[in-house]
Amino acid sequence: MLATLKKIATTKVKFKRKITTVLVEMKEQTVLRAIYEQNPWFTTGVVPREFVKPLKELERPFLRRDFFVLREKLKEREITAVIGPRQVGKTTTLYQLIDFLIGEGGVAPRRVMYFSFDHPRLVGKTSINEVLDVYATGVLREPLEALRAPIYVFLDEICRVEGWSRLLKGWYDLGYPIKFVVSHSSSSEVLRGASESLVGRISPFVMLPLKFVDLVRFRQPEVGEVANRFGLGLREVFSRAILTGNVEGFFNQLREARLQLAPHENLFRAVLQEYLLKDGYPGLLGVDSLRVCAQKLRDYLSLTLYKDVVRVFGVRDPTTLEELMVLLADVSSSLVEYSGLSSTLSVKLDTVKQYLDYLEAVFLVSRAEFYSKSRAARIRKRDKVYVANVGLRNALLGQLDESLLGDATSLGKVIETLVHEHCRRLQFYLSGPGARIFYWRTPQGHEVDMVMEAASRPVPVEVTSEDEVPPKKLRGLEEFEREHHPPFSLIVTGNSFELRGRRIYLPLWLFLLMC
Repeated sequence: MLATLKKIATTKVKFKRKITTVLVEMKEQTVLRAIYEQNPWFTTGVVPREFVKPLKELERPFLRRDFFVLREKLKEREITAVIGPRQVGKTTTLYQLIDFLIGEGGVAPRRVMYFSFDHPRLVGKTSINEVLDVYATGVLREPLEALRAPIYVFLDEICRVEGWSRLLKGWYDLGYPIKFVVSHSSSSEVLRGASESLVGRISPFVMLPLKFVDLVRFRQPEVGEVANRFGLGLREVFSRAILTGNVEGFFNQLREARLQLAPHENLFRAVLQEYLLKDGYPGLLGVDSLRVCAQKLRDYLSLTLYKDVVRVFGVRDPTTLEELMVLLADVSSSLVEYSGLSSTLSVKLDTVKQYLDYLEAVFLVSRAEFYSKSRAARIRKRDKVYVANVGLRNALLGQLDESLLGDATSLGKVIETLVHEHCRRLQFYLSGPGARIFYWRTPQGHEVDMVMEAASRPVPVEVTSEDEVPPKKLRGLEEFEREHHPPFSLIVTGNSFELRGRRIYLPLWLFLLMC
């Protein structure tokens, strides 16, 4: 009897092992199929043209400025993390990088793998280790510990993998010749991983909708490339001027750029009008109808709220999130009272603050704190809130219409929101992806619209849609300069261009090109 029971037990163990083996093999086959489906260049040797175009209807690929920055990062050993909101072109840019590696880079197609953890074939949890093991055995057919040449691994929607930062740290520390490029739509999850497991091993890169200079490059490629070169040069001079205080040298470079670009100023202003209405989501490039653009932008918002905020953060009331976004669009560029938002939405104050954290994590809004060296002083003051994209702001308020350009009050809010958005991009260049923009205000209510900071040195920025700035609007700037002694100040205007003391007045289009 005992022998029979032992035999039955042994049979059960063998059966379980066999079932486990079968399930593992089935999972491996599923992952392998997903790999091949996402990497057609394994068999064709080329990246499909439709993969590298921001819109299928476009006749040619369009390489945004960010592509060239990321292309240089492919040479670095650190893990490159591309973060940014949905629908801004992260995946398209990854495909363009893959296309570059296989083409100009001369890398064998099978040594460049793209894998999205949001692939519909994946059921249940799939780990980075599983993907790499299946890739090594089923595609490369060589062990990762003995690679004959470097490989490039692009992992999309990385934060869907439990413990992703710990796993990547393990692979990075092995020292294998593997260049990892990862991406996700939530900044908080990636930056948290970067500050914990991956300190010194990861280089985050924020990708937002297309910059103003990108839209110029798209509309008129030759003029756009000239403008881009000047813009990149101005950005470097701006950075040095903050450290040296050489405001005259910076202004001279601005003057030279304006002189060289003057024949194309009408083009810049025409593109600027389009940009003030729609901003720079790539999916709008080939869309002329403003009504269709507005619907697309509202769809982008819904996709982000439901796929990122609701699913990732577990929000149970998406309707309140949508209502909050409309309220924030209406007050974009203004100081906000969280208690007022709480009362209007009939939700707790803590819920409003938490929802704002979520919206900021997925790049839908941006907050500016009061500028002070004292952290306590920053916390005590109210925040200014900006919708992170003026096209989205206009769509939510039903203002994505050319009549907006003639509405001085609304246009002023749009321009300040746009300048804030580009100041953030400039601040990322100066200080990295965790950088913030501030504002400043006196007890009497005199305000500085924005304050950037580099090497603990502030640069105040005032914004107006007019050619001349009323003296009353500059009272806050005067007091800020007396108290904080910035190396120089920027005043973004409609058309003025001059140097007055340590204040640089420059037109909006030129400022945007620099960012």
